[in-house]
Amino acid sequence: MKMIRALQKEMLEHLRDCYPGSSEEVMQLGDPKYCAGNLYYLRELGLVTLIDSEFVDGSRAIHCATITAKGIDFIEDDGGVSAILGTVTVKLHEDTIRQLVEAKLKAADIPEEQKSSILKALREAPGETTKQLITKLVDLGMENAPKAIPLIQTLLQSAHS
Repeated sequence: MKMIRALQKEMLEHLRDCYPGSSEEVMQLGDPKYCAGNLYYLRELGLVTLIDSEFVDGSRAIHCATITAKGIDFIEDDGGVSAILGTVTVKLHEDTIRQLVEAKLKAADIPEEQKSSILKALREAPGETTKQLITKLVDLGMENAPKAIPLIQTLLQSAHS
């Protein structure tokens, strides 16, 4: 079965326009055998629901289709409400940030006298100074993003393996 992305998009847009109702006409958007295969695929992804029949001879017929909330969010440019609900907030405690910076400073190839002076200043710095330091470090990291991209790709790929 050939998966036809343009047909899938057209089907989802058609079903979105019919929402919250269903559509029998979705099967007329292309060759019926391709429409059926692509709709079953979209159902397996959870993007549509189908009312269909399977006959004794093994053939199937789709009577109507309805887009799901997941299907609507998939085709919306902003990702829909799922994008908002799926937002993850990461909070790092000030002490954790200091520990991360300290660890990098301790490993840095700089004279011990300079290292201990910086570490002392870091430990005594007020919270607002730490916040400014982190902002500057993030800015510096983003300026060097091209160097970090291969590392980011490697980490993300190994996370999905």
